[in-house]
Amino acid sequence: MSFALTEFQRAVLIALADACQYTLNAHVPVQAVQRGFPTHLRGDAKDVLKKLARKRYCIKHPTRGSMTFQLSQLGLDEARRATRT
Repeated sequence: MSFALTEFQRAVLIALADACQYTLNAHVPVQAVQRGFPTHLRGDAKDVLKKLARKRYCIKHPTRGSMTFQLSQLGLDEARRATRT
């Protein structure tokens, strides 16, 4: 089931896919995703990343130090679709 994504949500998903190198096996910290955005948007990017996890576009992956995120198959498909167009 696919939800309609806003442009900013799509941008955060693409930033996550870039940080994960478009693979399902990598999980990256929030800061790696936030790096692709200006400083005044980094807080919004963090919030959107959590919303994308609720919509099943990415998966929260807890580690000892912090929370990391990993692409789901749905998120990978959507990121590839978004970068093609």
